[in-house]
Amino acid sequence: MSPVRLVLPAAALGLLLSSCGSTTTSTSSTSTKDALYFSSTNAPVAYVGEPFTTQVAVSGGVGPYSLRVVNGKLPDGLTLSSTTLSGKPTREGLYTFTVEVSDAALSTKTQSMTLNVTALPPLSLAFTLPTSEIRGETRLPLTVTAPRAMRAFRLQWTLPDGVTVTRVTPADNRAVAYWKVTGRTLTLDMGFRTPVATGDRVALVSVSPARPLTLAAPVLGYTAIGGDGQSLARVALPTPTPATPAPVTTPAGTGQGTGTAAPGSTPATTPTTTPAGTTPAGPQPVTPPASGSGK
Repeated sequence: MSPVRLVLPAAALGLLLSSCGSTTTSTSSTSTKDALYFSSTNAPVAYVGEPFTTQVAVSGGVGPYSLRVVNGKLPDGLTLSSTTLSGKPTREGLYTFTVEVSDAALSTKTQSMTLNVTALPPLSLAFTLPTSEIRGETRLPLTVTAPRAMRAFRLQWTLPDGVTVTRVTPADNRAVAYWKVTGRTLTLDMGFRTPVATGDRVALVSVSPARPLTLAAPVLGYTAIGGDGQSLARVALPTPTPATPAPVTTPAGTGQGTGTAAPGSTPATTPTTTPAGTTPAGPQPVTPPASGSGK
């Protein structure tokens, strides 16, 4: 047998013998899941008659999660489906209830929650102003609060001195906008293809100052219209207050002579002093001549 043929079987035999009695170690990794817990226990304020949606935030455990109310009562008009609490509340009040969550590993956790349902505040439109001085073109977000079923509005803004509107852009593609500036008044008309929600940014108004300045609270007026064409809110644009003329000061007269009285005034009269009266002397008594003696 040739040496080459002996080398290969010997090498194979050596490998076989070295493997005898050895233990093969397999590497496996195990992941430790976080305990199941509620990552948020506070719900935002809900308004009577307004659509409401919020997520009950759950973390840890093994998804998917299943939630149910085990104590207390949800506000009338709201339902809990999976982790979503939604609906349209119908009654004011402060509601406390307990939610239980279970995961795919059959772990459970309960949490007490509170939800405040209150009356809807008045519909309003407002700009978010920068807190510092503006020096160049600046975009001002226009937001809506408590829009109800608003589908259109007209807004008017009395612009501050030295401020020019350069453009107006709808916040998203569900709205159309038309604007113009007449004198110092911006008029903005907007319509919406779908309803907007409270806190939504509806437009960006770009302004440019003639000089560095700090924007004060805007002077606004607006009318909001619902999908049925009815007015939802109306705030009249305040009439600018005319400047009060400075009082005219009349200089005091100088020199001698009698001054001219101011129009509409009664000239002063110099009182006449009557000299003390004197009693005229009466006629002097006549003294008769002395009688002479006759001869």
